[in-house]
Amino acid sequence: MQETIVNVEGVNYRYSANLEAIRDVSFKVKKGERVGILGPNGAGKSTLAMLLAGLFVPASGDVQVFGVSTRSKEFERLRSKIGIVFQDPEDQLFNNTVLEDVSYSLRNLGVDKDSANRRSLETLEMLGVSHLKNRSPYRLSYGEKKRVSLATALVNSPDLLILDEPTANLDLKSRRGLVQLITLLNKQGMTIIVSTHDVEALPELVERVLIMENGKVISEGPVKSIITNEPLLSKASLEPPAISRLFMKLKARGLVDETPSSLDEAFLILEKALSKKNGSCT
Repeated sequence: MQETIVNVEGVNYRYSANLEAIRDVSFKVKKGERVGILGPNGAGKSTLAMLLAGLFVPASGDVQVFGVSTRSKEFERLRSKIGIVFQDPEDQLFNNTVLEDVSYSLRNLGVDKDSANRRSLETLEMLGVSHLKNRSPYRLSYGEKKRVSLATALVNSPDLLILDEPTANLDLKSRRGLVQLITLLNKQGMTIIVSTHDVEALPELVERVLIMENGKVISEGPVKSIITNEPLLSKASLEPPAISRLFMKLKARGLVDETPSSLDEAFLILEKALSKKNGSCT
Protein backbone atom coordinates (compact mmCIF):
# COMPACT_ATOMS: atom_id res chain seq x y z
CA MET A 1 0.00 0.00 0.00
CA GLN A 2 1.30 3.45 -0.95
CA GLU A 3 2.25 5.74 1.90
CA THR A 4 -0.02 8.77 2.40
CA ILE A 5 2.08 11.94 2.11
CA VAL A 6 -0.72 14.51 2.50
CA ASN A 7 -3.97 14.03 4.42
CA VAL A 8 -6.44 16.93 4.44
CA GLU A 9 -9.52 16.46 6.62
CA GLY A 10 -12.44 18.90 6.76
CA VAL A 11 -10.26 21.98 6.37
CA ASN A 12 -11.66 25.50 6.53
CA TYR A 13 -9.70 28.74 6.28
CA ARG A 14 -10.79 32.38 6.56
CA TYR A 15 -8.92 35.57 5.73
CA SER A 16 -11.55 37.49 7.68
CA ALA A 17 -15.03 36.95 9.10
CA ASN A 18 -16.48 37.78 5.68
CA LEU A 19 -13.93 36.03 3.47
CA GLU A 20 -13.97 32.23 3.64
CA ALA A 21 -11.24 30.99 1.28
CA ILE A 22 -11.38 27.22 1.92
CA ARG A 23 -14.55 25.35 2.83
CA ASP A 24 -14.65 21.80 4.18
CA VAL A 25 -11.90 20.41 1.94
CA SER A 26 -10.76 16.79 2.34
CA PHE A 27 -8.43 14.67 0.18
CA LYS A 28 -5.29 12.54 0.29
CA VAL A 29 -2.11 12.44 -1.78
CA LYS A 30 -0.10 9.23 -1.92
CA LYS A 31 3.68 8.96 -2.21
CA GLY A 32 4.87 9.42 -5.79
CA GLU A 33 1.60 10.88 -7.09
CA ARG A 34 1.34 13.89 -9.40
CA VAL A 35 -1.82 15.74 -8.38
CA GLY A 36 -3.31 18.89 -9.87
CA ILE A 37 -5.47 21.43 -8.05
CA LEU A 38 -7.48 23.06 -10.83
CA GLY A 39 -9.72 26.08 -10.63
CA PRO A 40 -10.24 29.66 -11.81
CA ASN A 41 -8.65 32.67 -10.13
CA GLY A 42 -10.15 33.13 -6.69
CA ALA A 43 -11.12 29.47 -6.26
CA GLY A 44 -8.80 29.03 -3.27
CA LYS A 45 -5.96 27.14 -4.99
CA SER A 46 -3.11 29.31 -3.72
CA THR A 47 -4.54 29.34 -0.20
CA LEU A 48 -4.76 25.56 -0.26
CA ALA A 49 -1.14 25.35 -1.45
CA MET A 50 -0.07 27.51 1.52
CA LEU A 51 -2.02 25.24 3.89
CA LEU A 52 -0.33 22.14 2.44
CA ALA A 53 3.10 23.72 2.93
CA GLY A 54 2.29 24.63 6.52
CA LEU A 55 2.59 28.35 5.84
CA PHE A 56 -1.09 28.82 6.80
CA VAL A 57 -2.88 26.95 9.61
CA PRO A 58 -6.51 25.84 9.17
CA ALA A 59 -9.26 27.62 11.09
CA SER A 60 -10.75 24.15 11.57
CA GLY A 61 -9.99 20.67 10.34
CA ASP A 62 -6.47 19.36 9.95
CA VAL A 63 -3.66 19.10 7.41
CA GLN A 64 -1.17 16.29 7.97
CA VAL A 65 2.01 16.06 5.90
CA PHE A 66 4.27 13.02 6.35
CA GLY A 67 1.89 11.96 9.13
CA VAL A 68 2.39 15.11 11.19
CA SER A 69 -0.16 17.90 11.66
CA THR A 70 0.99 21.29 10.36
CA ARG A 71 -0.27 22.69 13.70
CA SER A 72 2.29 20.62 15.60
CA LYS A 73 5.66 21.92 16.79
CA GLU A 74 7.06 18.66 15.44
CA PHE A 75 6.16 19.83 11.93
CA GLU A 76 9.03 22.35 11.96
CA ARG A 77 11.58 19.58 11.55
CA LEU A 78 9.81 18.41 8.37
CA ARG A 79 9.80 21.73 6.53
CA SER A 80 12.98 20.93 4.63
CA LYS A 81 11.19 17.90 3.11
CA ILE A 82 8.68 20.26 1.46
CA GLY A 83 9.53 22.55 -1.45
CA ILE A 84 7.09 25.24 -2.52
CA VAL A 85 7.27 27.57 -5.52
CA PHE A 86 5.02 30.62 -5.23
CA GLN A 87 2.94 31.97 -8.09
CA ASP A 88 4.92 35.23 -8.14
CA PRO A 89 8.69 34.57 -8.08
CA GLU A 90 9.28 37.99 -6.55
CA ASP A 91 7.65 36.67 -3.36
CA GLN A 92 10.42 34.07 -3.15
CA LEU A 93 13.56 36.01 -4.08
CA PHE A 94 14.89 38.63 -1.66
CA ASN A 95 18.69 38.32 -1.36
CA ASN A 96 21.39 40.29 -3.18
CA THR A 97 22.39 37.48 -5.53
CA VAL A 98 20.85 34.35 -6.99
CA LEU A 99 23.36 32.13 -5.19
CA GLU A 100 22.49 33.72 -1.84
CA ASP A 101 18.78 33.14 -2.50
CA VAL A 102 19.20 29.48 -3.42
CA SER A 103 21.56 28.71 -0.52
CA TYR A 104 19.46 30.63 2.03
CA SER A 105 17.44 27.66 3.34
CA LEU A 106 20.54 25.47 3.58
CA ARG A 107 22.39 28.08 5.61
CA ASN A 108 19.35 28.40 7.89
CA LEU A 109 19.58 24.65 8.51
CA GLY A 110 23.20 25.04 9.60
CA VAL A 111 24.88 23.74 6.46
CA ASP A 112 28.36 25.25 6.14
CA LYS A 113 28.83 27.93 3.48
CA ASP A 114 31.00 25.87 1.11
CA SER A 115 28.62 22.88 1.15
CA ALA A 116 25.58 25.15 0.79
CA ASN A 117 27.12 26.94 -2.19
CA ARG A 118 28.14 23.65 -3.82
CA ARG A 119 24.63 22.18 -3.53
CA SER A 120 23.10 25.44 -4.71
CA LEU A 121 25.32 25.55 -7.78
CA GLU A 122 24.45 21.92 -8.59
CA THR A 123 20.75 22.81 -8.42
CA LEU A 124 21.18 25.89 -10.59
CA GLU A 125 23.15 23.79 -13.09
CA MET A 126 20.32 21.22 -13.22
CA LEU A 127 17.92 24.04 -14.11
CA GLY A 128 20.29 25.56 -16.67
CA VAL A 129 20.77 28.87 -14.84
CA SER A 130 24.13 28.49 -13.07
CA HIS A 131 25.44 31.42 -15.14
CA LEU A 132 23.08 33.67 -13.15
CA LYS A 133 24.64 32.83 -9.78
CA ASN A 134 26.12 36.29 -9.15
CA ARG A 135 23.25 38.26 -10.67
CA SER A 136 20.74 40.21 -8.64
CA PRO A 137 17.38 38.38 -8.71
CA TYR A 138 15.73 41.73 -9.36
CA ARG A 139 17.57 42.06 -12.69
CA LEU A 140 16.41 38.75 -14.17
CA SER A 141 13.75 38.08 -16.79
CA TYR A 142 10.46 36.61 -15.57
CA GLY A 143 11.38 33.16 -16.89
CA GLU A 144 14.78 33.31 -15.17
CA LYS A 145 13.10 34.31 -11.91
CA LYS A 146 10.78 31.32 -12.22
CA ARG A 147 13.73 28.94 -12.64
CA VAL A 148 15.64 30.46 -9.72
CA SER A 149 12.50 30.23 -7.55
CA LEU A 150 12.28 26.56 -8.46
CA ALA A 151 15.94 26.15 -7.50
CA THR A 152 15.25 27.56 -4.02
CA ALA A 153 12.58 24.87 -3.60
CA LEU A 154 14.67 21.99 -4.96
CA VAL A 155 18.00 22.70 -3.26
CA ASN A 156 16.96 20.70 -0.16
CA SER A 157 15.97 17.68 -2.32
CA PRO A 158 12.40 17.72 -0.96
CA ASP A 159 10.14 14.67 -0.93
CA LEU A 160 7.09 16.85 -1.70
CA LEU A 161 7.10 19.68 -4.25
CA ILE A 162 4.20 22.15 -4.38
CA LEU A 163 3.99 24.43 -7.43
CA ASP A 164 1.54 27.35 -7.56
CA GLU A 165 0.70 28.36 -11.17
CA PRO A 166 4.08 27.12 -12.47
CA THR A 167 3.31 27.68 -16.18
CA ALA A 168 1.99 31.24 -15.81
CA ASN A 169 3.66 33.66 -18.25
CA LEU A 170 6.23 31.10 -19.44
CA ASP A 171 7.22 30.90 -23.09
CA LEU A 172 6.84 27.60 -24.94
CA LYS A 173 10.47 26.51 -24.46
CA SER A 174 10.42 27.22 -20.71
CA ARG A 175 7.07 25.47 -20.38
CA ARG A 176 8.38 22.32 -22.10
CA GLY A 177 11.48 22.39 -19.92
CA LEU A 178 9.34 22.61 -16.79
CA VAL A 179 7.19 19.66 -17.86
CA GLN A 180 10.28 17.55 -18.56
CA LEU A 181 11.81 18.45 -15.19
CA ILE A 182 8.64 17.64 -13.23
CA THR A 183 8.36 14.31 -15.03
CA LEU A 184 12.00 13.50 -14.18
CA LEU A 185 11.63 14.50 -10.52
CA ASN A 186 8.50 12.39 -10.20
CA LYS A 187 10.25 9.36 -11.75
CA GLN A 188 12.94 9.82 -9.10
CA GLY A 189 10.28 9.48 -6.40
CA MET A 190 9.21 13.04 -5.67
CA THR A 191 5.53 13.68 -4.94
CA ILE A 192 4.22 16.63 -6.96
CA ILE A 193 1.24 18.91 -6.32
CA VAL A 194 0.46 21.53 -8.99
CA SER A 195 -2.03 24.34 -8.38
CA THR A 196 -3.15 25.93 -11.66
CA HIS A 197 -5.93 27.27 -13.87
CA ASP A 198 -3.97 26.17 -16.97
CA VAL A 199 -6.12 23.32 -18.30
CA GLU A 200 -3.93 22.96 -21.39
CA ALA A 201 -0.83 22.06 -19.37
CA LEU A 202 -2.39 19.60 -16.91
CA PRO A 203 -2.25 16.36 -18.98
CA GLU A 204 1.54 16.61 -19.16
CA LEU A 205 1.99 17.73 -15.54
CA VAL A 206 -0.28 15.48 -13.44
CA GLU A 207 -2.19 12.20 -13.32
CA ARG A 208 -5.03 13.10 -10.96
CA VAL A 209 -6.97 16.34 -10.56
CA LEU A 210 -9.00 18.03 -7.83
CA ILE A 211 -11.23 20.75 -9.24
CA MET A 212 -12.07 23.72 -7.01
CA GLU A 213 -14.78 26.33 -7.14
CA ASN A 214 -15.48 28.98 -4.49
CA GLY A 215 -13.15 27.36 -1.95
CA LYS A 216 -14.57 23.84 -2.27
CA VAL A 217 -13.40 20.70 -4.06
CA ILE A 218 -16.33 19.92 -6.35
CA SER A 219 -14.87 16.84 -8.05
CA GLU A 220 -11.73 14.76 -8.38
CA GLY A 221 -10.51 12.01 -10.67
CA PRO A 222 -8.01 11.02 -13.38
CA VAL A 223 -6.81 14.03 -15.36
CA LYS A 224 -8.47 12.97 -18.63
CA SER A 225 -11.90 12.40 -17.09
CA ILE A 226 -11.82 15.80 -15.40
CA ILE A 227 -10.51 18.04 -18.17
CA THR A 228 -12.72 16.54 -20.90
CA ASN A 229 -15.85 16.96 -18.76
CA GLU A 230 -17.25 20.14 -20.29
CA PRO A 231 -20.25 20.58 -17.92
CA LEU A 232 -18.02 20.14 -14.86
CA LEU A 233 -15.40 22.60 -16.10
CA SER A 234 -18.10 25.08 -17.07
CA LYS A 235 -19.39 24.99 -13.49
CA ALA A 236 -15.93 26.15 -12.40
CA SER A 237 -15.74 28.83 -15.15
CA LEU A 238 -13.20 26.78 -17.12
CA GLU A 239 -13.25 24.93 -20.44
CA PRO A 240 -11.53 21.83 -21.84
CA PRO A 241 -8.21 22.12 -23.70
CA ALA A 242 -8.49 23.34 -27.29
CA ILE A 243 -7.60 19.90 -28.68
CA SER A 244 -10.40 18.31 -26.61
CA ARG A 245 -12.95 20.89 -27.78
CA LEU A 246 -12.01 20.21 -31.40
CA PHE A 247 -12.47 16.45 -30.98
CA MET A 248 -15.78 16.93 -29.18
CA LYS A 249 -17.05 18.54 -32.38
CA LEU A 250 -15.57 15.77 -34.52
CA LYS A 251 -17.13 13.15 -32.26
CA ALA A 252 -20.53 14.86 -32.46
CA ARG A 253 -20.33 14.44 -36.26
CA GLY A 254 -19.36 10.77 -35.97
CA LEU A 255 -15.85 11.31 -37.32
CA VAL A 256 -14.02 10.00 -34.24
CA ASP A 257 -15.01 7.80 -31.30
CA GLU A 258 -12.97 9.36 -28.47
CA THR A 259 -12.05 12.72 -26.94
CA PRO A 260 -8.33 13.23 -26.18
CA SER A 261 -6.81 15.37 -23.46
CA SER A 262 -3.46 15.90 -25.19
CA LEU A 263 -1.91 16.25 -28.64
CA ASP A 264 -0.29 12.80 -28.44
CA GLU A 265 -3.67 11.20 -27.68
CA ALA A 266 -5.27 13.18 -30.50
CA PHE A 267 -2.71 11.86 -32.99
CA LEU A 268 -3.43 8.25 -32.00
CA ILE A 269 -7.20 8.75 -32.26
CA LEU A 270 -6.87 10.38 -35.69
CA GLU A 271 -4.54 7.62 -36.87
CA LYS A 272 -7.07 5.02 -35.74
CA ALA A 273 -9.97 6.86 -37.40
CA LEU A 274 -8.10 7.24 -40.69
CA SER A 275 -7.01 3.60 -40.70
CA LYS A 276 -10.61 2.54 -40.11
CA LYS A 277 -11.83 4.81 -42.93
CA ASN A 278 -9.16 3.60 -45.37
CA GLY A 279 -9.91 0.00 -44.48
CA SER A 280 -13.61 0.45 -45.23
CA CYS A 281 -12.77 1.99 -48.61
CA THR A 282 -10.77 -1.00 -49.86
